[in-house]
Amino acid sequence: MPTPLDFGPFLALSEAARAELAVQARPISIPAGVALVREGDASDDVYAVTSGRLRIVVGPGERAVAQLAAPALVGEIAALERAPRTASVIARTPVRGLRIAGDLVRLAAAADERFAAELRAFADLRAVRTFLRRESPFAEMPSDAAAELAARLRLVRFADGEPLVREGERGDDVYLLRSGEAVVERGEPPEAIATMGAGALVGELSALTGAPRNATVRARGAVEAFRAAGDDVRAVLRRHRATIDRLEDAMRSRHAPRRTGDARVEDAPDDRGAVILHDERTGTYLRLSRDALAIYEALDGARTLRDLALIHFARTGSLDPRGVFDTVAALQAAGFASAPRIAADAPDARLMRLADVILAPRVEVSSGDRIAGALARALAPAFTPAGACVAIALGLVGLALLVRLFRLASPTTFGIAGLAVAFVGILIAGLGHEAAHAIATKVEGRRVGRAGIGLLWFTPVIYVDTSDAWLLDRRRRALINIVGPLFNFAAAGVFAIAATYARGGAQDLLIWLAFINLVSVAFNLSPLLEFDGYYALSDLTGTNALRRKALRFVFRDLVDRPRRPRTRAEAGFLAFAVAALVYVLAVSGVVLLGVPAVVDGLLASTVADGTRVLAGTAIALVLTALLVGPFVAEVFAVRSEGAG
Repeated sequence: MPTPLDFGPFLALSEAARAELAVQARPISIPAGVALVREGDASDDVYAVTSGRLRIVVGPGERAVAQLAAPALVGEIAALERAPRTASVIARTPVRGLRIAGDLVRLAAAADERFAAELRAFADLRAVRTFLRRESPFAEMPSDAAAELAARLRLVRFADGEPLVREGERGDDVYLLRSGEAVVERGEPPEAIATMGAGALVGELSALTGAPRNATVRARGAVEAFRAAGDDVRAVLRRHRATIDRLEDAMRSRHAPRRTGDARVEDAPDDRGAVILHDERTGTYLRLSRDALAIYEALDGARTLRDLALIHFARTGSLDPRGVFDTVAALQAAGFASAPRIAADAPDARLMRLADVILAPRVEVSSGDRIAGALARALAPAFTPAGACVAIALGLVGLALLVRLFRLASPTTFGIAGLAVAFVGILIAGLGHEAAHAIATKVEGRRVGRAGIGLLWFTPVIYVDTSDAWLLDRRRRALINIVGPLFNFAAAGVFAIAATYARGGAQDLLIWLAFINLVSVAFNLSPLLEFDGYYALSDLTGTNALRRKALRFVFRDLVDRPRRPRTRAEAGFLAFAVAALVYVLAVSGVVLLGVPAVVDGLLASTVADGTRVLAGTAIALVLTALLVGPFVAEVFAVRSEGAG
């Protein structure tokens, strides 16, 4: 015969025992919004809810940790533990059910071992779920993920002095302290460096990154903890990026970073207060202040971020933990310092590599120095003031000719084959542009690193690593930045001059090749986009992060408190920011007007009129969004920064 207790752990009881327990229970009817039990109460009644919905909340703010729907069992933890309630249970809708005295539940469990085991397992799982959502780094994890993780945890106990993990060992278990206190020790002889209490996570650095244990954690008195295998934790976390970010932030605060790679420290050529870190193996460069260098040199794998901040304070008298943390973060991002990272899933990594091969295939050489050196020896006369004058003259003559010739060209000239013309034009412009940077770097006596050619979304991309030019002074760096656009300007002139003597399709091709090189000049030489012209201007003015500083001054400082610029630097910032805004608007106008016409010409012979208009408009809007979006995002970013 059916009873109201035919669910959950009660199914371990015989039908007769369930019926008898139901008879002894008292019926309840709870309106919506009323609590069945309150956190901290000493009562131990158990509630079997047969209709309605419940919400489990914890803490003063009543943060929800679970939602339940009938049939549901609540209150079993207090009945088994004879302890105060660990959470409040509130009716979301009108609720009906049975209230069973704690003594009756305990008697039933004493009489039936199977029921006792089922009820204990049910209570333990719920206790873990509540604990995860209340007192752990997983508190913000979705309830279904918390339930999945809770099912993988096992309760373990440690006696006073017993180690949970040992320094230097390879371990894959994670411990979440449920009760008691543990002390963190490091070194030999062991030195206590911290204590941990309920809710603390132990061993996650090793389990989630694969690194050896960086400290010993030992029980101080009796300790209870939930244990999970690293594979189980990673399997759940992999689907929840926000939780991974929080864990990595927590790990970073306890991580003791160490120097990585084989970096060489060199004085910055134009700033006595700065140095440049250079790792020849990776070709990475990073500019640091002298104070930042001291922080880098203190990264020994034994000092935490807190230790580094205190060392910085003792050395400089400046208590600036945020500055220390930002410096370490920059070193970690550049690969000069170790950083805790949750291990990636191998299948995901393979998938990303496959996507990279399909969407961005490339061919690369580890060093382009020999080729660049040979070209520099052959073309050295071109990289002189006289050579620059010839290049400018070619560009000016070609530009004058192109103004007249361009009227003879039309977007419909090549039809759909115009895409191939554009591809070839971008390829030629890119090869010459990057080769010019590489040759100029060698002419200045610096080394050329990796070089390659590839596709990005089916568009040719050519790149050369000239980072070694950071070891030159600002003026020489600016020259290296400028030679790329200067090549494109000269190439546009050569193509335009050749077009005056060509006829038919050859003339049309040369006109478009000249035009593509001029577009490259416009984009790369503009100081308002972060390409060659921007970096040349930054070098010549000696202003790092020029764009951000200018936008911050205009769109935050002047907007909040309008005034006249007080210094030449502020006047320059104002001019730059206004020019950047005008540039973005002007180019957006050109894109909105010109791209639909180009698309219409390319597709005139193959696509219907309405479709061409729709495609051209859509492409123009996307390109405009790519121009305007980053600018607007930067403005909002500087607006959100604190006053500097």
